Amino acid sequence: MDEKELARLIWRFMEDGERLKLIPRSGWWYYGIKEPESVADHTLAVAMLTFVVASFLRRQGVAVDPYRATVMAVFHELGESRIGDVHLEARRYIPPEKLDEAERKAYEEVIGVLGDVGKEILRLYDDFENRGSNDALVVRAADKLELLFQALTYEKHGYRTLQPFWNTAENMRDFGHFPLLKALYEVLVGLRSEEGEEPTE
Repeated sequence: MDEKELARLIWRFMEDGERLKLIPRSGWWYYGIKEPESVADHTLAVAMLTFVVASFLRRQGVAVDPYRATVMAVFHELGESRIGDVHLEARRYIPPEKLDEAERKAYEEVIGVLGDVGKEILRLYDDFENRGSNDALVVRAADKLELLFQALTYEKHGYRTLQPFWNTAENMRDFGHFPLLKALYEVLVGLRSEEGEEPTE
Protein backbone atom coordinates (compact mmCIF):
# COMPACT_ATOMS: atom_id res chain seq x y z
CA MET A 1 0.00 0.00 0.00
CA ASP A 2 1.47 3.35 -0.98
CA GLU A 3 1.39 6.44 1.21
CA LYS A 4 -1.51 8.12 -0.57
CA GLU A 5 -3.70 5.03 -0.32
CA LEU A 6 -2.87 4.78 3.38
CA ALA A 7 -3.64 8.48 3.82
CA ARG A 8 -7.05 7.99 2.20
CA LEU A 9 -7.84 5.16 4.64
CA ILE A 10 -6.80 7.30 7.61
CA TRP A 11 -9.06 10.14 6.47
CA ARG A 12 -11.89 7.66 5.97
CA PHE A 13 -11.43 6.56 9.56
CA MET A 14 -11.33 10.17 10.73
CA GLU A 15 -14.72 10.85 9.11
CA ASP A 16 -16.19 8.56 11.75
CA GLY A 17 -13.96 9.81 14.55
CA GLU A 18 -14.85 13.43 13.85
CA ARG A 19 -18.56 12.56 13.79
CA LEU A 20 -18.35 12.15 17.58
CA LYS A 21 -18.09 15.95 17.77
CA LEU A 22 -21.59 16.18 16.28
CA ILE A 23 -23.33 13.50 18.34
CA PRO A 24 -24.98 14.85 21.51
CA ARG A 25 -24.90 12.91 24.75
CA SER A 26 -28.54 11.91 24.55
CA GLY A 27 -29.09 11.27 28.26
CA TRP A 28 -28.73 14.98 28.95
CA TRP A 29 -31.17 15.80 26.16
CA TYR A 30 -33.69 13.29 27.56
CA TYR A 31 -33.63 15.12 30.90
CA GLY A 32 -34.19 18.54 29.40
CA ILE A 33 -30.77 19.96 28.59
CA LYS A 34 -31.27 21.69 25.26
CA GLU A 35 -27.66 21.92 24.14
CA PRO A 36 -25.85 19.01 25.79
CA GLU A 37 -22.19 18.18 25.43
CA SER A 38 -21.13 16.01 22.51
CA VAL A 39 -19.73 12.50 22.76
CA ALA A 40 -16.35 13.98 21.81
CA ASP A 41 -16.58 16.51 24.66
CA HIS A 42 -17.20 13.67 27.09
CA THR A 43 -14.41 11.55 25.61
CA LEU A 44 -11.82 14.31 26.01
CA ALA A 45 -12.78 14.83 29.65
CA VAL A 46 -12.68 11.08 30.36
CA ALA A 47 -9.23 10.83 28.76
CA MET A 48 -7.88 13.71 30.89
CA LEU A 49 -9.35 12.28 34.08
CA THR A 50 -8.06 8.82 33.21
CA PHE A 51 -4.48 9.97 32.76
CA VAL A 52 -4.43 11.93 36.01
CA VAL A 53 -6.07 9.20 38.09
CA ALA A 54 -3.99 6.40 36.55
CA SER A 55 -0.80 8.38 37.12
CA PHE A 56 -1.58 8.83 40.82
CA LEU A 57 -2.60 5.18 41.18
CA ARG A 58 0.69 4.08 39.63
CA ARG A 59 2.54 6.22 42.17
CA GLN A 60 0.53 4.41 44.86
CA GLY A 61 1.85 1.07 43.59
CA VAL A 62 -1.10 -0.01 41.45
CA ALA A 63 -0.13 -1.90 38.29
CA VAL A 64 -1.65 0.51 35.79
CA ASP A 65 -0.30 2.12 32.62
CA PRO A 66 -1.57 5.72 32.37
CA TYR A 67 -0.67 5.95 28.68
CA ARG A 68 -2.44 2.73 27.66
CA ALA A 69 -5.44 3.65 29.80
CA THR A 70 -5.65 7.10 28.21
CA VAL A 71 -5.58 5.69 24.69
CA MET A 72 -8.33 3.28 25.75
CA ALA A 73 -10.35 6.24 27.03
CA VAL A 74 -9.87 8.15 23.77
CA PHE A 75 -11.38 5.30 21.76
CA HIS A 76 -13.96 3.91 24.20
CA GLU A 77 -17.00 5.60 22.57
CA LEU A 78 -15.95 5.15 18.93
CA GLY A 79 -18.85 2.83 18.08
CA GLU A 80 -21.24 5.68 18.82
CA SER A 81 -20.05 7.37 15.65
CA ARG A 82 -22.31 4.89 13.83
CA ILE A 83 -25.09 4.02 16.31
CA GLY A 84 -25.31 7.23 18.32
CA ASP A 85 -25.45 7.61 22.09
CA VAL A 86 -28.19 5.38 23.50
CA HIS A 87 -29.40 6.89 26.77
CA LEU A 88 -30.37 4.98 29.91
CA GLU A 89 -34.12 5.17 29.39
CA ALA A 90 -33.82 3.83 25.83
CA ARG A 91 -31.71 0.94 27.11
CA ARG A 92 -34.73 -0.34 29.04
CA TYR A 93 -36.23 -1.36 25.69
CA ILE A 94 -33.15 -2.86 24.06
CA PRO A 95 -31.72 -6.18 25.30
CA PRO A 96 -28.16 -5.49 26.53
CA GLU A 97 -26.68 -8.26 24.39
CA LYS A 98 -28.27 -6.75 21.26
CA LEU A 99 -26.93 -3.30 22.04
CA ASP A 100 -23.46 -4.72 22.76
CA GLU A 101 -23.57 -6.64 19.50
CA ALA A 102 -24.58 -3.54 17.52
CA GLU A 103 -21.92 -1.39 19.15
CA ARG A 104 -19.18 -3.95 18.51
CA LYS A 105 -20.23 -4.34 14.88
CA ALA A 106 -20.12 -0.58 14.42
CA TYR A 107 -16.77 -0.42 16.17
CA GLU A 108 -15.29 -3.13 13.96
CA GLU A 109 -16.51 -1.39 10.81
CA VAL A 110 -15.06 1.97 11.85
CA ILE A 111 -11.61 0.62 12.71
CA GLY A 112 -11.59 -2.05 10.00
CA VAL A 113 -10.04 0.34 7.47
CA LEU A 114 -6.95 0.66 9.70
CA GLY A 115 -5.77 -2.95 9.36
CA ASP A 116 -3.36 -4.02 12.11
CA VAL A 117 -3.61 -0.62 13.81
CA GLY A 118 -7.36 -1.12 13.97
CA LYS A 119 -6.81 -4.52 15.57
CA GLU A 120 -4.73 -2.86 18.29
CA ILE A 121 -7.56 -0.42 18.96
CA LEU A 122 -10.07 -3.29 19.03
CA ARG A 123 -7.98 -5.07 21.68
CA LEU A 124 -8.21 -1.96 23.85
CA TYR A 125 -11.96 -1.82 23.29
CA ASP A 126 -12.37 -5.47 24.26
CA ASP A 127 -10.31 -4.91 27.40
CA PHE A 128 -12.52 -1.94 28.29
CA GLU A 129 -15.73 -3.89 27.66
CA ASN A 130 -14.55 -6.92 29.66
CA ARG A 131 -12.93 -4.96 32.51
CA GLY A 132 -9.90 -7.11 31.73
CA SER A 133 -7.14 -5.04 33.33
CA ASN A 134 -6.50 -2.32 35.89
CA ASP A 135 -6.26 0.09 32.96
CA ALA A 136 -9.81 -0.84 31.93
CA LEU A 137 -11.09 -0.52 35.51
CA VAL A 138 -9.72 3.01 35.72
CA VAL A 139 -11.28 4.01 32.40
CA ARG A 140 -14.60 2.46 33.40
CA ALA A 141 -14.61 4.45 36.63
CA ALA A 142 -13.43 7.65 34.93
CA ASP A 143 -16.23 7.30 32.40
CA LYS A 144 -18.86 7.39 35.16
CA LEU A 145 -17.07 9.87 37.40
CA GLU A 146 -16.93 12.31 34.49
CA LEU A 147 -20.63 11.69 33.85
CA LEU A 148 -21.48 12.61 37.43
CA PHE A 149 -19.15 15.60 37.40
CA GLN A 150 -20.94 16.82 34.26
CA ALA A 151 -24.30 16.23 35.99
CA LEU A 152 -23.11 18.41 38.87
CA THR A 153 -21.98 21.07 36.40
CA TYR A 154 -25.41 21.12 34.77
CA GLU A 155 -27.07 21.25 38.18
CA LYS A 156 -24.97 24.29 39.05
CA HIS A 157 -26.41 25.92 35.94
CA GLY A 158 -29.95 25.41 37.13
CA TYR A 159 -31.02 21.99 35.84
CA ARG A 160 -33.00 20.17 38.51
CA THR A 161 -33.95 16.93 36.72
CA LEU A 162 -30.73 14.95 36.99
CA GLN A 163 -31.27 12.92 40.17
CA PRO A 164 -31.65 9.68 38.14
CA PHE A 165 -27.97 9.87 37.21
CA TRP A 166 -27.06 9.78 40.90
CA ASN A 167 -29.53 6.97 41.64
CA THR A 168 -28.40 4.55 38.93
CA ALA A 169 -26.42 1.67 40.44
CA GLU A 170 -24.64 0.98 37.14
CA ASN A 171 -23.05 4.43 37.37
CA MET A 172 -21.41 3.49 40.69
CA ARG A 173 -20.31 -0.02 39.73
CA ASP A 174 -16.58 0.61 39.30
CA PHE A 175 -15.75 3.03 42.11
CA GLY A 176 -14.78 0.35 44.63
CA HIS A 177 -11.77 -1.06 42.77
CA PHE A 178 -9.27 1.36 44.31
CA PRO A 179 -9.54 3.73 47.31
CA LEU A 180 -8.78 6.78 45.14
CA LEU A 181 -11.78 6.04 42.91
CA LYS A 182 -14.04 5.74 45.93
CA ALA A 183 -12.66 9.00 47.34
CA LEU A 184 -13.27 10.79 44.03
CA TYR A 185 -16.90 9.71 44.12
CA GLU A 186 -17.38 10.61 47.80
CA VAL A 187 -15.83 14.06 47.34
CA LEU A 188 -18.04 14.63 44.30
CA VAL A 189 -21.13 13.77 46.35
CA GLY A 190 -19.87 16.16 49.04
CA LEU A 191 -19.45 18.95 46.51
CA ARG A 192 -22.98 18.32 45.32
CA SER A 193 -24.27 18.54 48.87
CA GLU A 194 -22.50 21.88 49.30
CA GLU A 195 -24.36 23.12 46.22
CA GLY A 196 -27.65 22.17 47.84
CA GLU A 197 -28.21 19.24 45.46
CA GLU A 198 -28.54 16.50 48.05
CA PRO A 199 -30.42 13.36 47.01
CA THR A 200 -34.17 13.62 47.50
CA GLU A 201 -34.60 9.94 48.32
